[in-house]
Amino acid sequence: MTMGDSVEGSSAQPGRDAVSNMSRKGDQSRQRILEAALIEFGAAGFKSATTRRIAERAKTTLPPLNYYFGNKEGLYRACAEEIVARYGQSTQDAVARARRTIETPSGPEEARETLKYLMAASVELILGSDAYILGNGIIARELAEPGPAFEIFYNRLWLPGIERNSRLISLIKSEPAVSAETRMQAILLVSSLPSLHTRRAVAQRAMEWSKIGEEELRLITRTLHRQIDHL
Repeated sequence: MTMGDSVEGSSAQPGRDAVSNMSRKGDQSRQRILEAALIEFGAAGFKSATTRRIAERAKTTLPPLNYYFGNKEGLYRACAEEIVARYGQSTQDAVARARRTIETPSGPEEARETLKYLMAASVELILGSDAYILGNGIIARELAEPGPAFEIFYNRLWLPGIERNSRLISLIKSEPAVSAETRMQAILLVSSLPSLHTRRAVAQRAMEWSKIGEEELRLITRTLHRQIDHL
């Protein structure tokens, strides 16, 4: 090895390591801000939450927040994108199966089993995981009073879910095209679990449940499956 080779090797690697370390720290800082914002926006809403409180919760200052997200609305929209991404990751297998069933010739029974699988994944996400709990405050507020994140949720979360369920129900019913009744059935099916989550205190008291655990989740899933059997 020549002296030139030695100098090049010893100087280049630390430079790459430094850039890599800075990138990792930047990613960690951005994620801390995002996690703090999910909590603050969920608790206080877009109008009442402040970037200062978010920065304090993230143990940082306002300049990094503005650097990564631009402003308060940019951060709020980033929270919506993060929620959509987490939901998508949690249900990706079920959604992929639904897409295959819809895009390839499928009979009623295959469509029915696919819809059951999809709803079971939704039960686990909405009632059995922390991913939904963290985003629920923001989603609930956007539903009650549409704000900067409404279109993100509608176009990337709610409408795709309605369309997916509509197509599956239409296949179950052997319709030539999705009917208005089928679309409404899909809307009611998609809406039932978020509504149950919002009113889980009422549901637990009416069912005399101390919590919604594995046994309770199985009962909810079985009940939804029976509803799908009657489509």
